[in-house]
Amino acid sequence: MTRTATRLLAAAAWIAASVTLALPAMRSDARFNSVSTNAARSVTADSPANYLQLYSQPTDPAGLTGYATKKSSNPLVPAGTGANLSLAVALGGYKNQNTTTITRVLTLQALNPLPDGASPLTVTAALTADANTGKQPITAVAFSNLDGSGAGPTATLTAGAKRQVNLTIRTQPNSVFQGNNTLHTPTVTLRVAYPGYSGSFLSYDVPVSVWDGNGGGP
Repeated sequence: MTRTATRLLAAAAWIAASVTLALPAMRSDARFNSVSTNAARSVTADSPANYLQLYSQPTDPAGLTGYATKKSSNPLVPAGTGANLSLAVALGGYKNQNTTTITRVLTLQALNPLPDGASPLTVTAALTADANTGKQPITAVAFSNLDGSGAGPTATLTAGAKRQVNLTIRTQPNSVFQGNNTLHTPTVTLRVAYPGYSGSFLSYDVPVSVWDGNGGGP
C-alpha cells in the first residue's frame, strides 16, 4: 500500500469517528415502559388495606359500640385498640376459664369500591401460639353478622360489607394454664383472598393477649 493511500484511509477513519461523536447519544426507552412479569414481586407491592379494613371500638368510623371489653379492667375499656396493621387486643383476666366465646372482639369491612375483579372477598383465620410461653388460649375464631347471626369459620364479603370477629378461649386444664399471673399473647392472622388469588401475603396479624391470673393484667 502506498504512503498516499495510507494517509487517505487514516483521514477517512478520523472523519467517521468525528461524525459519530457529533451525533446525539441514542438510547432505548424500553426500560422506562417495561412492566415486571414477576408475579411474586407484583403481589408484594400490594397490601391487605387495599381490600379490607379492621376496626376496634375506638376507631370504628360508624361509631358502632358493643365491642368486647377487657375483663376486670377498671375502668372498663374496650379490649381492642387501633385499626388495620396497628390493631391489637387485650382480653384481660381469664384465670381457670372454661370454654368461653367473646363476641365482637373486632370488626372487619370490605372496601367500597373494591379493586376490579376482587369481589367477593373471602376472609379466613389462622392461629399461632404465644412465642414465649408456647400456650394457645384461643381455641376458635368465628365471623358473624353484627347481630351475631350466621357465625362461621369464614367470611364472604362484597364491597362495603361488615362482619364481626368472635373468639373462643379456654384457660384449662390447670396443668397447662396454671393461673400464676402469666400473659399469653397468641396471634390471630386474618387472610384475605379473592377470585384468582388465594395466597397468604394479604393478611393481618392481630396480637391478642390473655391474662392467666388475678385481675385484668397488663
